[in-house]
Amino acid sequence: MQDAADLPKDLDACHALIAELSAHLSNKETLLVEQATALVDLVASREKLTQENEELNLTIQKLLARLVGYRRERFDDPAQGKLHFGDDAAVQDGLADAAAEAEKLIQEYTVRRVLHRKAKPRDEKLPEHLPRYEVLADPSPSDQQCTQHGARAVVGHDLTETLEFERPKLRVRVTKYPKYACPGYPECGIGQAERPASLVEGNRYGPSVAAEIVVGKYGFHLPIYRQQDWFAGSGWTPDRSTLLNILASAAYVLEPLYQQYANLVRTYSLIATDETPVMLLLPAELPLARPGDARSQRIHEVLSAARTEGKSHVSARMWVYRSLGHDGANVFDFTVSRHRDGPQEFLKNYTGTLLGDCYSGFESIVLESDSRLRRAACNAHARRKVYETRDHHPLEASQLLALYRRLYDIEDQARGQSPEELLALRRESSVPIMAQMR
Repeated sequence: MQDAADLPKDLDACHALIAELSAHLSNKETLLVEQATALVDLVASREKLTQENEELNLTIQKLLARLVGYRRERFDDPAQGKLHFGDDAAVQDGLADAAAEAEKLIQEYTVRRVLHRKAKPRDEKLPEHLPRYEVLADPSPSDQQCTQHGARAVVGHDLTETLEFERPKLRVRVTKYPKYACPGYPECGIGQAERPASLVEGNRYGPSVAAEIVVGKYGFHLPIYRQQDWFAGSGWTPDRSTLLNILASAAYVLEPLYQQYANLVRTYSLIATDETPVMLLLPAELPLARPGDARSQRIHEVLSAARTEGKSHVSARMWVYRSLGHDGANVFDFTVSRHRDGPQEFLKNYTGTLLGDCYSGFESIVLESDSRLRRAACNAHARRKVYETRDHHPLEASQLLALYRRLYDIEDQARGQSPEELLALRRESSVPIMAQMR
């Protein structure tokens, strides 16, 4: 700050000094604004990084839980009281004496158990339902002939059972079709039995071969290239394309059976549904979109977009639709994406209640159904979300999880009851808990 003696005396010099000071202050204000803006950006960036870090930690916890954790989401109610013995010396001495006595009892019981334990005889019998055949052991001449008394007589048999494995056999059925004609009258033509419908053109592969391929792939999870080796071990070395063609033909033949089960599921008043991601490798040639077929158009659209982006696979979905009840059924439906057109097509003629998670596509399907569908949320999915928040909202999560435990206890009590008894129990006991949960 300038001294009073250094201040200018004339008006122009004063104006110049004021302008200089004003410019200096303006520069300082600009610098302060820039610093404040940078500080705000740093704070926002820090908050964003903190949030991303929490999300990554949560993802890591989920992955670790899937790898090494329990399948069951165990929850200990914080309202459950704990026994507290305190730090009193007498209590500690009593605990030490109890531990020593328990150790002595354990040792005595272990010794007694070892001394009195009887080895249970092992049941080595082979299953009775397996077919059996008998062979006669070939004795030596010295066993059959006595040097003093001559030929020996059979007085009994000792039996042993040996389990054998016979590799699956392949065989070729040759069907002869006789030709009938009128001798000397060619104008009558040839008569011959009609050829039956076949799975593959020319009736080259029987249904038993197709059944083995289907069971191997979907029952024992054997990919087609491994099934090539499986059949080669029995004497037939098929190309991979041959096995795939047989599999596709079997799918075409089984389509009416699938539709029958799908129609059966849609006759129930409630359908539960869920989906799981499945990796789908992009085929060498993309399937064409058929006019008027929404499913084929979606397949072509999703796979074409993935091919354009240079991807080798897409995250497809396997949906399951379950009709609840003792005679219910499960129907699976495969789609190349999680787009709503999959469940929308399956439920297009269905009237009833749809039970599922909070997937937004379900909401749109219900709204467009013109009141044909009712929406019911899945409590198992809802409880899982509550369970995941217990570290961030321990009080609220513990209260809700305790209420969920009461609901599960009611379901345990209802096990084995008739539908009418189950409904009455839920109305009496579960509805008040649901009302408490709001």
